[in-house]
Amino acid sequence: MGRLHRLYKTDRARDFDHETDRYVRMQQIYDTIDRQKFQWVVVFVAGVGFFLDGYTLFASNIALPMITYVYWQDDISSHRSTFINIATLAGTLVGQVAFGFLADKNGRKKMYGVELVLLITSTLGVTMASTGTHGSMSIFAWLIWWRIVTGIGVGADYPLSAVITSEFAPTKHRARMLATVFFMQPLGQVAGNLVSLIVVAVTRSSGNTDPIRAVDIMWRWVIGIGVVPAVVASLFRFAIPETPRYLLDIDNDPIKAEFDASALFGEPANDMDPEFDRPWDGATLPASSSFSHVSISAGGSVDGSSSIVGGSIATNTEYTLHPPTLQSHWRLAWNDMVHYFWAEGNWRTLLGTSLAWLFLDFGFYGIGLSSPQFLAKIWGSLRLHDSAPMWMTDDDPNANVFDMFFDTSVHAMVILNTGSVVGGLLLIFIVPKFDRVSLQKYGFMVLAALFIAMGVMFITTQKEGPVAVALCIIGQLLFNLGPNATTYMIPAEVFPTRYRAFCHGLSAGAGKLGSILVQLLSAYYNIGSTGTNNHQTQRYGWILVVFSAAMIIGAAVTHFFIPPTQRQPRRQQQQQQRHCSCSVTSFWNGEKEKTLETLALGRLGESSRYAVRRTRSVHRVNVRAFNEEIRLAERRVQFDVNALAEAVYRSTKRSISDLASISKLAEGGFNRILQVRFKDDYAVIVRIPYHSTVPKCRAIASEAATLDWLYSQGLPVPQVLGYSSTHANPVGTEYLGET
Repeated sequence: MGRLHRLYKTDRARDFDHETDRYVRMQQIYDTIDRQKFQWVVVFVAGVGFFLDGYTLFASNIALPMITYVYWQDDISSHRSTFINIATLAGTLVGQVAFGFLADKNGRKKMYGVELVLLITSTLGVTMASTGTHGSMSIFAWLIWWRIVTGIGVGADYPLSAVITSEFAPTKHRARMLATVFFMQPLGQVAGNLVSLIVVAVTRSSGNTDPIRAVDIMWRWVIGIGVVPAVVASLFRFAIPETPRYLLDIDNDPIKAEFDASALFGEPANDMDPEFDRPWDGATLPASSSFSHVSISAGGSVDGSSSIVGGSIATNTEYTLHPPTLQSHWRLAWNDMVHYFWAEGNWRTLLGTSLAWLFLDFGFYGIGLSSPQFLAKIWGSLRLHDSAPMWMTDDDPNANVFDMFFDTSVHAMVILNTGSVVGGLLLIFIVPKFDRVSLQKYGFMVLAALFIAMGVMFITTQKEGPVAVALCIIGQLLFNLGPNATTYMIPAEVFPTRYRAFCHGLSAGAGKLGSILVQLLSAYYNIGSTGTNNHQTQRYGWILVVFSAAMIIGAAVTHFFIPPTQRQPRRQQQQQQRHCSCSVTSFWNGEKEKTLETLALGRLGESSRYAVRRTRSVHRVNVRAFNEEIRLAERRVQFDVNALAEAVYRSTKRSISDLASISKLAEGGFNRILQVRFKDDYAVIVRIPYHSTVPKCRAIASEAATLDWLYSQGLPVPQVLGYSSTHANPVGTEYLGET
């Protein structure tokens, strides 16, 4: 596992464990990540799973007409296939929401790979589904069950792949990495189509005398081969490390630690100060009423009398703490969610990403692109004179069923896969130069115009053939160049780490809800025939025009609800402030990407309660202007080692002859740490603050008093042996000795 971890160049969260200042450590890690190159390993591991998702969904669309031919050959109604599709989509919705929540609560690493196990198991379950002996089992029920499980596995991969990619990605490569992962989906669809073409061609040339048995074998091969890439992907996914941002923002959560400690030390008494009865707001520490001060002599003797000095925390000092997470107590997590989404207005962003995905899938699934009869209609080869089963594209009694399935795969390859692949490739090249929100908005608008054009064509001329094929290819290109990809990318960027996967899952789940709704509606219409009566074709044209409204609403939602993912040029910001106060995004942005941390602040930006503020209680370094020489100079401390050794052995009531060694331990962000060891293995830890530690002459004194008071209460803290809060001593610096 260690060797595999070295492949992840942005897995740098533990490289700075020596840094005790939380925010300096965070910025050092983010700065180190942003200096890395394009992370091909992350893209490969996340992309293989998404490749499998594309293969599974598309292969199922190809296999479903074959299943219908084998088991419900003469059933004109498409209700069974619709219910199987709805079962898959419902499972996908559950997987997206549930695994998104679990990924934020339990970690990306723990959940990553589990969805592939579900996918492998359910795929094998689908391929082994049967009617049993003399109809002892219902294959329809088995298919419904296994497709639900398949959907859960596919849905789980949406938030996990997107979030893991965005959290491992350097800022400058984040958009391209997400686009490349999403591009694996159309590649998976191409693979599913190629496998179908090969399987059908081999079966057709083998001269089978029993077409039903042959087709029954065909669909099992088409779906079952998808297990192979799943097994390969699972080997990498279980070895992937936890994302650095999750380790920083959630695993290193002091609020979680606080509640873990409360379980150890018990609940606070009922007579606690009323100030502590109020739920913590996540931003500012409550001011304590007083501290008990214990004076400690240089030799280590403790004055038994404790006196109150009225040391309340200054009201003008703000202590910014890390907000609660889904691992925190449910009440704290709920209060934080209410504040972040409602009080700061970020519910609009979540609503925008969810509604945009809903309207996209409502239109995408509504036009029924994967239907064999639709593909044949567009191609101009549909030869039906009356209502027919959904697998049939030619009602000639002498028509060959293998030719029908082969032609369907060819039509899908040209009409669906060509545009998807080209659109995905174009997106990879252009996405760093365009704001994703603008790309999504204008993509919706162009798709609306395309839907209207296709609808008018079907209504007026009932035209099919090259013109219709070209329009469909352009439509697929625009889908994958715009909203189909950006609805996947944006939720992985605009939310904070503690809610990122859950919000992505909610957004994706809303999309699947839209596809479920349109599947229910689709059971009540079909394309119709190519005979002399073109009423059904005209009806389908009107449906396309209606679905264009969904694209227009998607554009409006994107414009008004989702903030931009890139910085606007300064000149444009000034013009915007002069002319209007509304949020306007430009299509072309020449500025740099916003970091995930900037986007996580939400709509209020630096005015958010969650923005890290410089206070006098915490010393921070501008890591963007990090200078190694300056940093080392800050840590340089000169002192008399012999005088320090004398102070230590005097405080322990020992002699100089008992001293064995003095060694330097790992340094922190504020202290140089030494270990003084005696011959009987008794050890004393001495901490010497750096010059950058503030406040001067008080940090050591307050820490010594606090530790001594906690020690007197029986709490498991170090015992203070002696300290000096001034450098005017024989040692020549402040120091604190403890054991």
